[in-house]
Amino acid sequence: MDIVGNLLIAPPAVKNNFWHKTVILVTEHHAHGSVGLVLNKRSQMSIPEFSNQLGFDIELPGFIYVGGPVSPKNLSFLHSSDWHCSNTMQVNDDLFISSSLDMLPRMAAGDTPEYWRICLGLCGWGPGQLDAEIQGTPPWKHDNSWCVAKSSLDLVFGNDHTDQWCSALDRSGLEFAQSILT
Repeated sequence: MDIVGNLLIAPPAVKNNFWHKTVILVTEHHAHGSVGLVLNKRSQMSIPEFSNQLGFDIELPGFIYVGGPVSPKNLSFLHSSDWHCSNTMQVNDDLFISSSLDMLPRMAAGDTPEYWRICLGLCGWGPGQLDAEIQGTPPWKHDNSWCVAKSSLDLVFGNDHTDQWCSALDRSGLEFAQSILT
């Protein structure tokens, strides 16, 4: 299953843990495992606060996001296709991830893409684990398996928190219904 660039949406049955109402962009999926970024867990730290801690003066609105529980100090810059740096990876036609020392100085100078989000941490799955979780293969339960939907700039950057989860879940349901009808 090629799900790179798609969204994983936690089903309503997932409650009382980190994954509750999460929306994750899958950035890598191969024989060695899978990687993704949680899109809708905004931290309380603003972009200016974060940049000041690192010695930069970035006076842009917004907050740092919790990209996942793995490597919580790992900095990822998720953005639209109109920006690149020395270490940029394409996720799909619209979405790219960068992680380079020159990102923050460029942002401080006002060089930013149209759409972007800074994440600390990421999500990771071992070989075959994500496929098993999506399919509900034991030991994972089907009622807790991930819903999947295609990503779009609007769905990734257009809203936040619970609204993003509801929108992604609606898209997943619509795509599922359309697949049955075709």
